[in-house]
Amino acid sequence: MKTMKTGLSVLLALGVSFVLSAAGGDEEGYEAEKPVTLRMIKMDDPLEAMAFEKIVRDFQRIENGRWAYVNVEFDVKPFAELFPSITRAVATRADYDLAQIDGPNVRHFAFNGVTTDLTDYFTEEELAQWAPQSVAEGSYGDRFYGPPMVQSAQVLWYNVDMMREAGIDVSGEAAWRWGPQGSALENFRRLTVDKDGDGSPEVFGLNTEGPWDYFYGYIGRSVGEPGSDAFMAVGEDGVTFDGYFNAPEAVKGYQNYHDLVHVHRVMSSQRIQHQMFQERSATHIYQDMLIGIQRDLYPDFEMDVMKPPYYNTPITHTGSWHYGILSTTENFDEALAFVRFASSDVGARYIWEHKQQLPANVGLFATIGEFQDPDNPRRVVLEVLEEAGVPRISTPAYTEYNALFSEFWSNLMAGTDDVQALADQYAAEMTAAAVRYKGWQDE
Repeated sequence: MKTMKTGLSVLLALGVSFVLSAAGGDEEGYEAEKPVTLRMIKMDDPLEAMAFEKIVRDFQRIENGRWAYVNVEFDVKPFAELFPSITRAVATRADYDLAQIDGPNVRHFAFNGVTTDLTDYFTEEELAQWAPQSVAEGSYGDRFYGPPMVQSAQVLWYNVDMMREAGIDVSGEAAWRWGPQGSALENFRRLTVDKDGDGSPEVFGLNTEGPWDYFYGYIGRSVGEPGSDAFMAVGEDGVTFDGYFNAPEAVKGYQNYHDLVHVHRVMSSQRIQHQMFQERSATHIYQDMLIGIQRDLYPDFEMDVMKPPYYNTPITHTGSWHYGILSTTENFDEALAFVRFASSDVGARYIWEHKQQLPANVGLFATIGEFQDPDNPRRVVLEVLEEAGVPRISTPAYTEYNALFSEFWSNLMAGTDDVQALADQYAAEMTAAAVRYKGWQDE
């Protein structure tokens, strides 16, 4: 990523707080009020920082300067420190008002009383400005807690030259399918290059990503039909994983990915950063942010896109960042006004302009040419979101589940003689970790 020469990004790079100060109201504006500073814990992201500079500026000008007295301070954290920092801030009643929360963790923070219920402050019409997946991800039970910032969906990116050299026709719109009747495995075999025949390919057909639920949790779900135990991955109670995460159909999906590494050798067991751009893999399953990486770091690399492989049910995990108002805020009115504006089409457009990530605001798609052009990769991303996008599993124990899933997937990729036994072990551990949330839907 190119280095940005702004003082704002330098502060972000150093991991320190920065303040976006109020601009005074105009002559028709509201009378001066005592200044209020909202403090928001968020991930360290220089691109978002540039967007928020404009969001805060415009927020202070809306409604004839009604909120001109509001300053916003962003306390940026590395990703690994973000969620513990949010929990700690509320537990210690620290002086914070807002937080950036990953979609599947909205329920976790709502259950634990970290964030504020916003149901009564958004009408059905206002909720309709966002993708249905975003509303679901921002909700806990039938209550709404987290207006979305952005969305995501995964697609299959590929090296155009390698696909051509392998003689694979990708002119059709159909996604590759796993299984004996599908073309996915054969195509990944054709894309794998092992020049010296030593069993360690110089180029793998398929990339390896981090061992997280977002990237791989849908694998087992795709083998099942919608509504099946495998597709659900967790019981309707949101806390029972045994019988769901380890359902026979789900294990079939895990076994297939295990075999991609240890039997077919078309995928590495080790994650390699920018694997496709380094020409260590021919394809990469990832969200649309890969376009920004390509433009910034590998501008001469020619890639294209198609819908991701699936088993029986086309599916991609959705979800990304949401806004949360902390339960400890003493500036609720100002925090709510800021979140409403930041998550509106106006605020979301600034995030899009700088971050270039799939918006959660459906109204923006008709106004952004890249999503309307049938030949643009982003059009495929949007189609996948609309046709196959499914939120990650519904559980208040997502934080615990995702940590255990990462362990499970790492062990799977390291190699095992019994995938079913491994899935059984972790399904039991997930259920045990979630037991403290039992009855959460009744509260």
